[in-house]
Amino acid sequence: MKSKFSLWQLLTLAAILLPGLYLAYTWPVLPSQIPTHFGADGQANGFTAKQSMWLPCVALPLGLYLLLLLLPRLDPKRRLDTGSRNFQKLTLALVGLMAGLDMLSLYAALHPQKHPGQLLNVVLGLFFALIGNYLTTVPPNYFVGIRTPWALEFPDNWARTHRLAGRLFVVVGMLSVVLGLVWPGEVATTALLVGVLGTVVVVYFYSYRLYRQDRKLTGIA
Repeated sequence: MKSKFSLWQLLTLAAILLPGLYLAYTWPVLPSQIPTHFGADGQANGFTAKQSMWLPCVALPLGLYLLLLLLPRLDPKRRLDTGSRNFQKLTLALVGLMAGLDMLSLYAALHPQKHPGQLLNVVLGLFFALIGNYLTTVPPNYFVGIRTPWALEFPDNWARTHRLAGRLFVVVGMLSVVLGLVWPGEVATTALLVGVLGTVVVVYFYSYRLYRQDRKLTGIA
């Protein structure tokens, strides 16, 4: 009998449940203040009361998941399909990022002597790698993707722009994972920021270049 749920949906369900379960399991030994914001050096510079962690760990992952289920209904082109494997990857990436950051905060609270910056770059790297995998085949829509005016107007421009963007984000994400595991947090964070911003700039101009080339081929000034 064919399973009703795909692997991506099961992983998303795990991402929704794990932060709340981890919070409940560690509740007796958690300190009164939980680090929830980290600087570029990986050090905690923002804290939240322990009692307030139920909202980000339980309500927000579930709320984000429900919002993503609603999102395709708002797309005028009706190109986003919640049942497609590609959209399930996007859902996992976004819910997984939130869950990963929640669990990282709890881990950092339990292990104040350790440096959480490296794990933060691993979480962010996995997120961008999964987003990149999603972007390579994302259909044209008004909500998700590299929405340059030229990509939105021309389907071929959209497809080629997103293939490049997806591959670059996968490379940047996996590089961040590797650096996060073997290098100080500052180096990995800088590499991730430069890689993401560089990818956005490169892809934007690539989309415009494709547009200019197509105009020349069609004889339009």
